[in-house]
Amino acid sequence: MKSKSLVKLTVKEPVRVERLTRFASLPKGVKAALARPKDFKAAVVVDKDGSPRYFVFDTYSLWDFLCAVDEAFEERTSANEYVLHNPVGWLVDAIEAHLPLHPTLVRRLKKGVEEATKLGVVPLERIEEELGLS
Repeated sequence: MKSKSLVKLTVKEPVRVERLTRFASLPKGVKAALARPKDFKAAVVVDKDGSPRYFVFDTYSLWDFLCAVDEAFEERTSANEYVLHNPVGWLVDAIEAHLPLHPTLVRRLKKGVEEATKLGVVPLERIEEELGLS
């Protein structure tokens, strides 16, 4: 069975794939987060003149790169600017919205709910209801 590629090269000119081994023009925080990680796998497709045409990342490397850029942006901007002008953060949020919860987190949440029930903790919604605040 032939595998399908998500990257379709629409140009007929020759291209070359080169592994990314160094990073330039990146903020220090991003560059530090990606300073030769052992499992970072990325490549750049260049045309015959050596100009980049496409960047190709494996799933985990793309995720690490996006998170590093998002963290660096968060450190350098105000909270308002981070929320309003952060397309990388929006992309991270959109991806996270479709990821399944980690099984360890699910177990911890269930355990927390069980402990709260045993301690008799009353949900905030119920308090609001009883006080007529909702």
